[in-house]
Amino acid sequence: MRLAVWDPDEPFRRWRDALMQHAKETGLAIDVIDACADPDAQAEFALVWRPEPDWLAGQLGLRAVFNLGAGVDAIAPTLHRLHPGVPLIRLEDAGMGRQMADYVAEGVLHAYRRMMDYSAQQARQRWEPLPLPPRASFTVGFLGLGQMGAAAARRVAAMDFPIHACTRSGQSSAGLGCPVAALDRLDEFLAQTRVLVVLLPLTADTRGLLDYAALSRLPQGAHLINASRGAVIDQADLLDLLHGGHLASALLDVFATEPLPSDDPLWRHSRVRITPHVAAQTLVGPSAAQVMRKIAAIERGERPGGVVDMRLGY
Repeated sequence: MRLAVWDPDEPFRRWRDALMQHAKETGLAIDVIDACADPDAQAEFALVWRPEPDWLAGQLGLRAVFNLGAGVDAIAPTLHRLHPGVPLIRLEDAGMGRQMADYVAEGVLHAYRRMMDYSAQQARQRWEPLPLPPRASFTVGFLGLGQMGAAAARRVAAMDFPIHACTRSGQSSAGLGCPVAALDRLDEFLAQTRVLVVLLPLTADTRGLLDYAALSRLPQGAHLINASRGAVIDQADLLDLLHGGHLASALLDVFATEPLPSDDPLWRHSRVRITPHVAAQTLVGPSAAQVMRKIAAIERGERPGGVVDMRLGY
């Protein structure tokens, strides 16, 4: 059995060592190959991050493809076109949930404690304590409540902020006990949200979902955190609402074009904080362990968790 790894961003030896270690623990006899260095080698399984379509097309015996990351929008359409019927399997947390919870919690606290205002005061050498809103009025809304969203929502709820959520179906298995609205009630959900946390997958339904009209539904002075996919938000409309003062701040980890071009006005906006797609980074050890457990399940004839529904795109 062969497992091909396509990850230009991580040294292959780290993946090989971790995968071989966990293969031994699960009793799998597997050969791990570097697809970037040996693109002609064939494999039954592939562990990939944004693989070249030509390489993917040349893999003729694939039984399953594992995506390095929670979002699958960059590979799902290509895999479905080239290898219909080959399952695409996403990582389920693998250490990313805690990172996402950290990122979102910092963003919420930064907004609540008015740190953006204090940074502006520091630049003017101004000493002025600012009033805080009642915590009970500072509602945090989670748009998307998958594994990353649920982990972040639990953390924010533990900090005694009121939370609510909006999902495609209006349902959630996260067991948070908070109100959950369906996507067709998005306007109502946004109107009650002081900090909007966007953790949606990028699909045909969510691309450009948060345009000027939608974002305008947020209360005056609301804050935005986007750690999902940049194309969910219309960046030009977001800038207009920041310039006009309707939105107080934005913490952005993802963008329609990455890396964010150096001439993009988001870089220079005083109410925007930018991070380079690091809210929840893939951890080699936990990811390797999970992949090997999933391959072992496939070998036993079982359906592993995390199989992507190609109709929904996640």
